[in-house]
Amino acid sequence: MITKKEVMRVEINSVQINNNLKKLEQGIEIITKAMKLLDIPEEVLERETKPFGNASHIILPKEYSNKIVKIIIKK
Repeated sequence: MITKKEVMRVEINSVQINNNLKKLEQGIEIITKAMKLLDIPEEVLERETKPFGNASHIILPKEYSNKIVKIIIKK
């Protein structure tokens, strides 16, 4: 059990809060850039290719329109 003597109160002012929030924002930006560099996928889907003339098509949901899609072909 924690007694009142063991509890330390930490007080910070608005300048320190703003500085900490700026550091947090910078950290989130760094993480976002790193995730883009690492090419972490948004989602992994498994689809079958459909024949279409002399080529093939992969049908994806409309939410993926105008997005970059990378395809991995399994043997």
